[in-house]
Amino acid sequence: MRRRTDTTYIPDLSQGAKKIRKGGIVALGEATMFSAQLTGPNKIKIGMNNAVAPENTQLLLNTLHWLDGKIG
Repeated sequence: MRRRTDTTYIPDLSQGAKKIRKGGIVALGEATMFSAQLTGPNKIKIGMNNAVAPENTQLLLNTLHWLDGKIG
């Protein structure tokens, strides 16, 4: 996955995942990446339907499959 060069990176503060017994927990500090929204009077696409963040859909699938045990 590529990281955008115009995004501030703060290591270890915005997300995390941990295996717990038979399951796991994922904490993400960004709410819009797993939603598809239109914002403002010009209906600008944000979240999963924004063209500059095509990896959001795959990240959601990977997260769900990690939680259900299909990967990792």
